[in-house]
Amino acid sequence: MITWMKLFWSKVLIMLIAFVFVFSILHAQQLILKDYNNGDKQVNDSVITVFTSDLTTMELSAHLRIYNNTSKPLAIFMKKIINQLVDSTSNYFCLNPRCWPDADSTDIADTIPAGVGDSSFVTHYDHFFRNEKPVPPGFSSITYLFYDHTSFPLPVEARVTINYHISGVGIPEAEYHQVNVFPVPTSGMLKFTFNSVSDQLTGISLFDLQGRLILQSPGGIKGNEYNLDLRSCKNGIYQAVCRTISGRLETKRVVVQH
Repeated sequence: MITWMKLFWSKVLIMLIAFVFVFSILHAQQLILKDYNNGDKQVNDSVITVFTSDLTTMELSAHLRIYNNTSKPLAIFMKKIINQLVDSTSNYFCLNPRCWPDADSTDIADTIPAGVGDSSFVTHYDHFFRNEKPVPPGFSSITYLFYDHTSFPLPVEARVTINYHISGVGIPEAEYHQVNVFPVPTSGMLKFTFNSVSDQLTGISLFDLQGRLILQSPGGIKGNEYNLDLRSCKNGIYQAVCRTISGRLETKRVVVQH
């Protein structure tokens, strides 16, 4: 009897170890995005703000390093999602082996070997007639999604949102991170607060990592606090896009864990 019990619990322990091992592999960060201009800071599911108060600026850009954190080569494609765009501006990106000035997605894979980082991704945010005029002031936001959907057992994906802001009034960049969300992770109600005295929240939309709209606040918020009910959402990572009366847009990372 004792021998049988020992054998039983040994099998249970082996199965538990195997489960933990497989779970850790499936949930490891397989594609890591790093901010090349900010000490290679990891920026998966984050927001990067490129800011200037120089109204003569001809271009804003961001530079990312894409790191393959798997044990096999990845064939990385990319697509951009426009959240908000200032009129009379254009944008394009470059990713090995070329640039895409007139496309929202790549049609050639960027092959990244296992354990290697690719520093070829650069974004460009310009005026439509760059050689004639500087970039007009305003606030634009673009999400960039990197993916290899051929990987097994789960597709490899990573995304980052880049905000491009030009203002001639000398407002520091830090003041444009005023929307706060808590608790994160959440299993139910998620509270949004906006600490601006001159602006107000008007709407919140929740998207999954494929860019699909999951839910949004009904009607206008007209205030600086709002509770979004996420009890019907599945476990996972989402992006909440917050809009204000002034037209400002900010993206926040949301984690649902029941």
